[in-house]
Amino acid sequence: MAEKQIQVDPANLVFAKAMEVVTYIGIAVMIIFGLLYLVGISSFVDMKSAIAHWHLPVGQFWHEVVGIHISGYSWFLKNLSAMDCLSMVGICILALAPLAAILAAWPKVGATHKVLVLLFLILVVEYLFAIFKPIILPGVGGH
Repeated sequence: MAEKQIQVDPANLVFAKAMEVVTYIGIAVMIIFGLLYLVGISSFVDMKSAIAHWHLPVGQFWHEVVGIHISGYSWFLKNLSAMDCLSMVGICILALAPLAAILAAWPKVGATHKVLVLLFLILVVEYLFAIFKPIILPGVGGH
């Protein structure tokens, strides 16, 4: 009995490989800098204070723990020397993994799959809006 060969679209293979690679990178960044934070190397938020205030809503948490009001990304970008902020970069990388995979697979889709190209375009616009929303519309949901 001959084995049945499964045909996989090249765009799917590229998408899957890009997701895998970017996911591993994001996890590695989270683990490395998370462990450095746990051993007490350069933190933005004191671990004991974070644990004590974890139950609070986001705005109140940041006010109580660090004394700041969060909006946009400037607070985060100004503190990239802190291991807990660098660990969050791993979360950002994980959040961007689908976008990276879409952009990697896009050239493989080709003009014959116009619906996929349209869906890819919609997803890219959605991701870009989600990324820039805290800057464009500060204080509206999320942050």
